[in-house]
Amino acid sequence: MAKSYKKRGKMPALITYIIAVVFLIAGLTLPLQTSAFKGGGIQFGNMPFLQLTGALATFGLFKGGLPFGKPLAHVFSLGLFGGKFNLGAILLLLYALITLVCVVMLIPLCIMKKKSEKPKKIISVLECLAITVLLPMCALAFTRPASEWNLSVFAALGVTGLMLVLQSIIYFGKSGVIKTVTLLLSSIAVLFAVANAADNLPFLTNPINKLVNAMQGKRPFETTAALYSLNGVAYYGSTVLKLALKQPSALAHGVGMGIVNYTALALTALVCLNLFLNALGLAKRTNKFMVVCNFIRYIAEIVLLLVIYISVFTTAGSYGLGLYLLTLLALAQFIISIVRLVRYKKLARALKLAEETDEDADTPDTDEEYAFDDVKPAAARMETREMVYNVNTIYNGPADSFIRKLTNEEKVEFARVFLERSSENLLVLPEYIVGGENSKFFSAVFIYLARVRSVVSDGLMNKLYNEAIRLNG
Repeated sequence: MAKSYKKRGKMPALITYIIAVVFLIAGLTLPLQTSAFKGGGIQFGNMPFLQLTGALATFGLFKGGLPFGKPLAHVFSLGLFGGKFNLGAILLLLYALITLVCVVMLIPLCIMKKKSEKPKKIISVLECLAITVLLPMCALAFTRPASEWNLSVFAALGVTGLMLVLQSIIYFGKSGVIKTVTLLLSSIAVLFAVANAADNLPFLTNPINKLVNAMQGKRPFETTAALYSLNGVAYYGSTVLKLALKQPSALAHGVGMGIVNYTALALTALVCLNLFLNALGLAKRTNKFMVVCNFIRYIAEIVLLLVIYISVFTTAGSYGLGLYLLTLLALAQFIISIVRLVRYKKLARALKLAEETDEDADTPDTDEEYAFDDVKPAAARMETREMVYNVNTIYNGPADSFIRKLTNEEKVEFARVFLERSSENLLVLPEYIVGGENSKFFSAVFIYLARVRSVVSDGLMNKLYNEAIRLNG
């Protein structure tokens, strides 16, 4: 089955960006609380937009009373350092500011050239900024009863994240799909291991309780829904996080309890960081730093999990369902990170070998040349060569997703070199099947890069190179 070609222009990014902006505005202006679905109706006084003055008031402004608007709701408030610093207020103000910037940027983004790379980069940056603020805002909501949540803010986060996912798949292909899978795994980890899903999402309460009851055993397998339990108290990631912010002394009553809780605190922070980095990674092409960083952070997560298993056992505690689930998710993400790292190194070695065996190379290659993303492709850095063919005809041959993105001259050139196989030097390449599965063909272009680049134009070489990167993500 042919692999469909994903458009590289700005339009997919622009369309998804407009959808994200609409939901960012809705999250700021709609007071859609969970209580509205239980007969409470829509309380327009709870609009986040109206609470901006209340957010400013937490920093000592409007001491004579609010000139307009409403006080800051508890769900958007988290006072730190004795109430002198309100994290929730800062997040709400940043949300409003980023939404305003996103709206203002719509006009310049619409008038930029369709084939320019700049609109896509700007859109990615703006959406990532929105995610950076919305993630902690929604995490903050989990510290309050579910009846107080503003679902519009959750919708803004979900839709903005979904638009990043779509852009990643459209522009990065298989790599975008893999990044989406790791993001989903991180989301599940935060929902069930960090947050108390059984309490916050009532429709999950019965299934979780039934599963916990079915897994009961003798200590340390007296299972709870949390990460673990100590002295009859169940600890979620959110539990240790709230204690660390408001009552740190409660984390450690003895060395054993301190080791367990502080390790769980580090694990909670890492799981939340993984979700954040995986969300931002959707907007960026994979490079060496990213795959190595992924490998390290999932190793660190597994090490922290092992420490908790050992510490809970030695402190007469019990393991929880959240700990088991988090272990499975961490192992799955770790395996994915290993596969991506191995594939990346394999592609890097193939390209390096091809470049080193190129007799026309003037200078030795450097490691920087093999960071496949965020740098100009190696094919584009070649010296300009004369066109292999002088084209005076219009290409009317067979076409597929790859061939359709070539210029007329490149189509004729591609047909003569690879479809008609006119160059004996390239007979080692697998046959290209129009409309078929050609990932092996493009991988072979990497391996025999020195031969290929000697007989094709720079423009065609560039597109062959980019297609190989896309398919082997």
